[in-house]
Amino acid sequence: MIGVRDIAPAGQLVALLSVFAPTLTVRLADAVFSIATLAFVGLGAAPGSPDWGAQVAENRVNLQFAWWTVLFPALAVASLVIAVSLLADVMRERR
Repeated sequence: MIGVRDIAPAGQLVALLSVFAPTLTVRLADAVFSIATLAFVGLGAAPGSPDWGAQVAENRVNLQFAWWTVLFPALAVASLVIAVSLLADVMRERR
């Protein structure tokens, strides 16, 4: 038989999730942008690792001839950050 003690923690978990979810999504967007920026300036992951910021940094030399090698990783970072930020806005409005 389900009692009040069983239902109360579930309700508290939902209330906590509605408070922390927008904060976590904003922090995720900041983390993605920060990691890509650090990789772009050479302070990120090891060379040769698959990182969008590192790809942009490696291919900016060929920007004149192969512009898509810079554009698509940069768009991937930007679209991910914007999508996560929009998700945070939706979560904040629903609260």
